[in-house]
Amino acid sequence: MQGAGTGLTASYFNNGTLAGAPALQRVDASVDFRWGKGAPATGLPTDYFSVRWEGLLAAPSTGSYTFAVLTDSGVRLWVNGKKVIDTWSTKGTTGIIGVPVSLAAGEKTSLKLEYYEEEGDATVQLQWTPPGKAPQIIPMAYLYPSGSPTTPDPAGASKPAVAAASVPAKAVATPAKAPVATVPVETEAVAIAVPRPPAVAKPKTPTQTRPTTPAPAAVAAASTPKSAPVAKPADKSPKPKNSSAPQLVRAPKVVEPAAPSAPPLSGVFTLKSRANSTPLEVIEPSHPYTGEGAAPANAPKDPQWKIESVGEGYYRIVVQGSNRVLEVLGSETSNGTPLSLWTYYSGNNQLWRIEEVEGGYYKLTAKHSRKALTAKLAAEGGIQQWRYNGHEDQQWKLEPAVATQPVLMAATRLQGVGDNNMSVYPNPSNGVVQMNYQLPQEQPLGWVLYDQRGIVVRVSDYRRQTAGPHNQTLDFLTLPTGDYNLHLTVGTKTTTQPVLIRHPKADMPDPQASN
Repeated sequence: MQGAGTGLTASYFNNGTLAGAPALQRVDASVDFRWGKGAPATGLPTDYFSVRWEGLLAAPSTGSYTFAVLTDSGVRLWVNGKKVIDTWSTKGTTGIIGVPVSLAAGEKTSLKLEYYEEEGDATVQLQWTPPGKAPQIIPMAYLYPSGSPTTPDPAGASKPAVAAASVPAKAVATPAKAPVATVPVETEAVAIAVPRPPAVAKPKTPTQTRPTTPAPAAVAAASTPKSAPVAKPADKSPKPKNSSAPQLVRAPKVVEPAAPSAPPLSGVFTLKSRANSTPLEVIEPSHPYTGEGAAPANAPKDPQWKIESVGEGYYRIVVQGSNRVLEVLGSETSNGTPLSLWTYYSGNNQLWRIEEVEGGYYKLTAKHSRKALTAKLAAEGGIQQWRYNGHEDQQWKLEPAVATQPVLMAATRLQGVGDNNMSVYPNPSNGVVQMNYQLPQEQPLGWVLYDQRGIVVRVSDYRRQTAGPHNQTLDFLTLPTGDYNLHLTVGTKTTTQPVLIRHPKADMPDPQASN
């Protein structure tokens, strides 16, 4: 059951452009504010401030939800990575309604709301209209801060089941029978049941300073001999302590290491869809699989993938002859997100669980989203991730292949530049790019995107990040086709990379559509 949310991560800025480091960060239980002519918090201005709320959203039931933001200021709202409301440039009117979004119960999807206030009364309320219900403020119970796990909330605790295990309490009547009564229930309880006879015997001395639960049993036993059986329910109170000690609830955890039903995989394979035997292939316009020009004579007929275990039942799927791996673009969790190839950096969107389903076919699910690798038709967007539903386009035959040596070295074109080895990929792109960089030590950094006139069109927060490799997904989908320059500033050093945005002529299918 969902409903354990605590709110969204809120970043408040003392400017109207979300620029620089936030002046205040906190978790807001819901987006339901009527500040009027006052400031949102101490240290923030009453006008010309901006706020970003982000985190996860859990729908209580499956269906179509319509989102709305009640404000007369500029807002932008993303649900599941898709922008559904944008009045940032034009400002809005009270009651901005977005497009319906299909959500599934038991899943958590990304949510981000950006808001800026200029002058006058400040009001912002985030609402949704659940299936069959009236519009309402999104409750805290369905909102989760940034960094929350995307897995569903655990079901209710199974404590009643543990308590039920304490029914065999016949040992209370005579201590000698205690080991006999507990052994059939739990073999681990034998060692725990041994000290129980002294605990049962102690109620015979009412003067002892023990918990009061054994004492009534002793009084009842002293009053009439026939009340001894009545003492059995009274003496159940110590019993759960022993019955819970073996931790029967851990039994499912013992199953978890065995979750990957497929045997450990290792080697080079071709992966073919069960739906039409089409081989798995991810072709990227800026880094084509076959390189520039005609394919080499020794190129394999079908693309080859090297499957390597990374432990804990997960694998990385490497393009044979390259250091790039199969990944979900931008670490998105929504249905319909396309697949991409990128240098391996241990991202959860680059790790896959491979499980046999039937007839020698396997399903491959991404670790970060638990969505399955799905072979859609080219007209439907090609290789994507979708919630697993058992369709044949989500089942794959792993055919061992004779490894051919590097026929593609596209990865060499991804070398970074500058002191921080900065690279941008894909480039050109439709507006969604991934920026890679290295930090030799923990440092503050930020980036700015300029158009060809030198005007700032996008700017990030300037914040400290840890040492090591980093990957950021940058969403420039709303920018027009053109050439831009991305400046990454780390400490006092700035590196520049061109960003070429080329929007396709035809729109891609709506990823919000559900199977």
